[in-house]
Order: sequence, then structure tokens, then C-alpha cells
Amino acid sequence: MAEEIFAGLDDIRWARMRHAYGPAADVPALLRGLADPDPAVRENALDGMYGAVHHQGDVYPCTVAAIPFLLRLAAGPGVPGRAEVVRLLAGIGSAEDPTELAGAYRKANQAVAEAYPLWEKLLEDADPRVREAVTEVLPACTRRGRAALTLLTARLPHESDASVRIAIVRTVGTLARAEDDAGPEPSDWLAGVAAAEPDVRLRLVALTELGADDALDLLAAVYRTGTAVTEPAGFETAGFETATLVGAVRRLREQAAQGRRAPEAADLVRGVSRSYGDRVAERVRLLTGLLRSPEWECHVDALPVADHLVSGWRGDYRELVALVGDRIRDGHPRTRPAAVRALEDLGELALPAVDALAEALESTPRRAVPHPEADGADLPWVIEWASGPPSVSPGVRVLARAGDPRALPMVAWALDHEPMPNHAASCVVSLATRAAPLVPLLVARLRDLPADDRFDDRRDDVAYALAAIGPAAAEALPALLAGPHTQAVIRALAKVAGTAGDITDALRGAAGADDRRTAVTAARALWEAAGDAEPALAVAGRHLDGDDRFAWRDAAELLAVVGQATKPQLTRLRRLTRRKDPHCWLVLSAARALWRVTGDPEPLLPVLERAWETNAHTRREVATLWAEAGPAAAGAGTLLADELARARRHNAREGSYSSDQVTADEDLVKRCREALTAIGAP
Repeated sequence: MAEEIFAGLDDIRWARMRHAYGPAADVPALLRGLADPDPAVRENALDGMYGAVHHQGDVYPCTVAAIPFLLRLAAGPGVPGRAEVVRLLAGIGSAEDPTELAGAYRKANQAVAEAYPLWEKLLEDADPRVREAVTEVLPACTRRGRAALTLLTARLPHESDASVRIAIVRTVGTLARAEDDAGPEPSDWLAGVAAAEPDVRLRLVALTELGADDALDLLAAVYRTGTAVTEPAGFETAGFETATLVGAVRRLREQAAQGRRAPEAADLVRGVSRSYGDRVAERVRLLTGLLRSPEWECHVDALPVADHLVSGWRGDYRELVALVGDRIRDGHPRTRPAAVRALEDLGELALPAVDALAEALESTPRRAVPHPEADGADLPWVIEWASGPPSVSPGVRVLARAGDPRALPMVAWALDHEPMPNHAASCVVSLATRAAPLVPLLVARLRDLPADDRFDDRRDDVAYALAAIGPAAAEALPALLAGPHTQAVIRALAKVAGTAGDITDALRGAAGADDRRTAVTAARALWEAAGDAEPALAVAGRHLDGDDRFAWRDAAELLAVVGQATKPQLTRLRRLTRRKDPHCWLVLSAARALWRVTGDPEPLLPVLERAWETNAHTRREVATLWAEAGPAAAGAGTLLADELARARRHNAREGSYSSDQVTADEDLVKRCREALTAIGAP
């Protein structure tokens, strides 16, 4: 069997192809490993395929070359691990080309789709895990969508495995949405399943695919009756484990299912919420209903979905966040950590839960907790890691970012801890002047933290904290003056000391530094602290004359702050506004500088509209500049109103996330409203 499957494998010049980590010479060994009888060998091989050959969804020529062998593995009735191979093919066949070109992505899709007769056959395979995996491949067969719909709907009455039945119904919904000419038949079929099937999970999935609103009662029934529990793979009892990402994901899934009556309900909750799309109110209604339930399983499934909702969509989340706070008060070891994680990056949106969080943190013993123990009922102030310095816990960071003074004792304790945790000083920034009592601790840390380790940001974090406190941190001046004068220290000198003579001397010295960022930061600090524009004009001129795009932008930003420029600099700025700039950051900086110096909106407005349409991440700055331009920017009213009408956050993208996603979007909404008022829009 193996000889037939791998016939011709060694005839391919794999070493001439590449994958994510270099030459693809290891692909034959990975492919053979997928068929090994040892589950640990198979898991290592699968991890290698996902990690290198199909890295983060990418498709390379070696990925395409591997498809015929993967298809043979999937077709071999005695081959172990076929379900995982089929799922790998589903990912390869459905991968999207990020460049929107043909090439390997299209070839991969064609190769997987042309194997459609195999997928028809495997939908009746003896192994239910293989049958379930096949449902994930069918959406890649884009030209056989209607045939796949017929195949799946005909299969359901004959399918005995509950998980496969659920997968069939879910894939019917996926295919129906993808087929422009599917007609009403799939929706009618789904409605029939939702109305007549005795399995409440199947009815729930059908309702989800229809986007129906009445799913909460069915979910409650699923939690009451329970679902199948997947047995662990048995690696630990056999005395071995694999150090792979695939293995780590498997272990997390196994751990999450422990002690649960309905572990499959988590996927159902995610599916129902996803089915509502931009209907935020329905999503909130679903999740608040689950969070009010007396069942902790409902809570643990709703919390990550609530986190995903708030991070990706705009809405009124006060009630939802208050219920997250109630789950912190519960103190349940499975739900309390998840509730804190749901608050971590919400900024001011976390305020309805802050009292509950503060109460829980204040009742925690003052000790640093090793990471494996930190995910429990007690909320630690500091978490220790296997390597590197400890870190301030997410709960303390949420409380500090809310500007709550109850965080002060916790931050003080963290600052005094040895070694000083990461994030301890950055917690001070949001507390601002309320953190003035912490200045002695910050000064001590400024003096004892290493200043020559480019991988250690803690000393700069202390300087930023002192800058946030401002003149109330004056006792830190000697330590700041002692250097080294990094950008963070320079900023702190200006914010803490103002126009003191010895401070301006230090800033003038830094403005002459060869390092561009140090010089720009110092020149800006001199302007803000002493109103001295001469160093800023000199630094900007030096960097505008070079050939570094990043230097051009830094120089333009500096001139925008100062609001002054020489005639040659103005000429250079005008040229920069006309440059090709795919992300528009450079042209935006140049236009802002021109506007701030000349007060003429004519060169500014076309650049603002271009940046707004090209790069959503520029919109906060663009909205602010429209507000500055006032009635001259009246033409932007439609764009601003359209943005405010959006349900999705402007920076939300499927498959990606940033820690400032919520706070940045909430800030954009605020700026858009201010801009509409400034331009005189109704």
C-alpha cells in the first residue's frame, strides 16, 4: 500500500522548491510521516505540514506538488490518520490568494476540486471522522456547489453519526450562501431540519445557518441534555507527547472538555453568534441570556464569543459587560479567568465591570503566581513565567487602564517586586497624575533597571510613566538627566521639567544626535517645553533632504507640530503629497504639515479623502484634520456619516486582532462625531 501511495515521491526535485522555512527537501519525510502507524509520528508530520508547507494558510509550489500524495493517503482505506489528511486538503483547497493572482493557490484549488469523485465516495466511508472531514472539503469544490448540496442533503437521512450530521447541515448552509443560483431549496431543507429533527443540536445548527433568532431555548436544551465527549488521544497514558502546535491545540481542546456535560456546545454558541452577522442586538441578546444562566458551562462558552463580538462590532455593551463583571464576582475557577480576558483590551468599555474586578483583586493574597496556577479562581497581581521577567496580571492592567485609583496599591506592589514585572510601569500611564505617590518607586527603578539591553523595555516604560505624571514627578529629574537619553527619557524630561535651563541644554544636545528618532524627539520636546522652533527646523531640514521615506515622514510630523517651515521645506512637502504611497501615511503627514504651516486647506482635502478610502487605519487622523478644517471640509460629511453607520469596527479583519482594536475604533467614532459638528453637517 505504501509503495503505491508514495510512487514517484522521490522523483520530484523537492529541494529546488521552497516552503515557509526554506528548501522543501523535508516534504517527502513529512508525507510519509502522515501514514505512520505511530500517532506521535503522524502528529509531528501534520504539524510540519501546517507549519511549513501550508504555513498560516499559504500555498507554495511544493504544497501543490504534495496534493497528489495527500489524495492517495485520503483514499487509502487502511491508512491511519486519514481524517487529518482530508482536513489538511480542505485548508489547502480553500486557501485564499492574498495577492489575488492565479499561481499556486488556483492550482491547489483545482487539484482538490477535481478530486470530487473521491469526496463523493468518502462521504460514505466507514470512519465517521473521515466523513465529517469530507464536509469541510466540499466548499472548495466551487464549480460543484449544486452537486455537493444534492449529495449532502441526500446523505443526511442515512447518516448515523451525530457529529457528521451536524457537519452536513453546517456545510449545506455554507454552500447555499456561496451559490448565487442555489434557489430556495437549501433554505427550505434547513427549515425542515430545524422543524422536524429530534436532535436539538441538529435543529440548532439548522436555525443557525438560517440566521434565525430563536436559538436560545434550543441552546438551553443542549446544555441540559449534554453532548458527546471526545475521548483524549491517549498520548499521556502511553507515556509520550509531541512538542508540536497541533499537539498543543489538541491538548487545549481535551482540557477544555474536562468536567463538561456539553463540550460541543461551545461550537454551537460560536455558530449561532456568527450567523447573526452584523445584527449586534441579536448577538447581545443571545450572550446576555447565556451569561444570566445559572450554568457555568453557558458562561464559559459565552465569554470568548462576547470578547469576539465587542472586539469586532460596535454596539451598546453596557449590560453585557456588567454581566461579565457578575461572572467575576461568581469566583468560578473556569469562568473568572475567561471573564477577565474578555475585559483586557476594552478600555473604557470595561467600566461596568470594574467594581467587580477591583473587589476580586483586592481579596487576592499578595503573591506572584506561576503561570500554570494563574488561570484559576484567585486573580493574581503578578504572574511568573518559565523564562524572562514576570508580568503584571491582566486583571490589574484592566483596572489601571480604566484609571481606577484602586489599582495604585497593586501597581506599587508590582513596582517593588523583584524582578520588576513587565507592564508594571506602563500601568501608571493611564493613572496619570493620580500615580504621583508612586514616583519614589519609579525613580528607584529608573536607577536600577538595565539601560543597555535592547530587548528589555522596562526602563523606557518607567520613563513614559514619569512623563504621564508630569511636573509632579520633578524629583525624578536627576535620574532622568543622568541618562542614557533614549526617546522615552527625552519625552519625560520635557513633560516633567518644562523650561528648566539644564533640561533644555540636555535636549539641545540630543537634538544634534545622529540617531534620527532621538533627534526628532528632542527637537519636538524643545518646541513643546520652551517654544524653540530653531532645532526642529534644522532637524526636519536635515531629514527631508535625504532618501529615507521614514525620515521624510518623521520630518513632516515634526513640522506639523511646530507649525513652521522654511520655503524649501514647504516645496519639499508639496512634492511629498503627490508621491505614490500605497498606505498613504507619508502623504498624510506631508499634507498635515502643509496645512498646519500655511492654513490652506486646498492641498489637504484631496489627500485626506485619498487616505480615508485607501487605508482605514488612517481614519482617526483624517477625521481630526477634517475637524480642524471646519466648513472647508463640508464635502466629507457623507464619508463621516457612512462610517458612523457601520456595524463593524473600521480596523476589524477576520483572522487578525490587535490589542488597541476596540479603543482605536471607539476613538474614531468620537472623532467622526466631532468632525461632523465642526464642518457644520446636520
